[in-house]
Amino acid sequence: MKVLLATACGAKKNKGKMPAIDLYKSSRIKAVYKRRDGADFAVLSAKYGLIYPDKIIKDYEQILDFKGVKKLMPQVTEFINKYELIVFFKGGSREEYRELIKHASEATNKPLVLIGTRNQEDIGKLEELLARCTKGDLEIGGIAPSIETYNLP
Repeated sequence: MKVLLATACGAKKNKGKMPAIDLYKSSRIKAVYKRRDGADFAVLSAKYGLIYPDKIIKDYEQILDFKGVKKLMPQVTEFINKYELIVFFKGGSREEYRELIKHASEATNKPLVLIGTRNQEDIGKLEELLARCTKGDLEIGGIAPSIETYNLP
């Protein structure tokens, strides 16, 4: 099963133009990226939408609001369309990021799994979750208490 693992961008950034994975200073983004276990990885940016970690972007100061959700919806919808399942690490993300990924998932009828809590709890469960999902095993409810699922078959 082709799985996309994503997480929200971070407020603290390096200055300049560089790959997205290097731009964001967030330990959460780096920790989620290291646990991708064969899944594709993307950052949900308030400015650029979903972007791969190697995409060269310029630093910016922007927080996703509901106006931005509406603006980014077409890009996010198109981005996730090539995947069979989306896993979004929600720990540390604002409501608007979660709403954007949920709306895009609903619009494309793509299964979506949200995992994580405010303090990055359950981040250690990502490997098990991704291993099951890539094999098509969607019996995932017992992996972590923070899991939310949408559009699962």
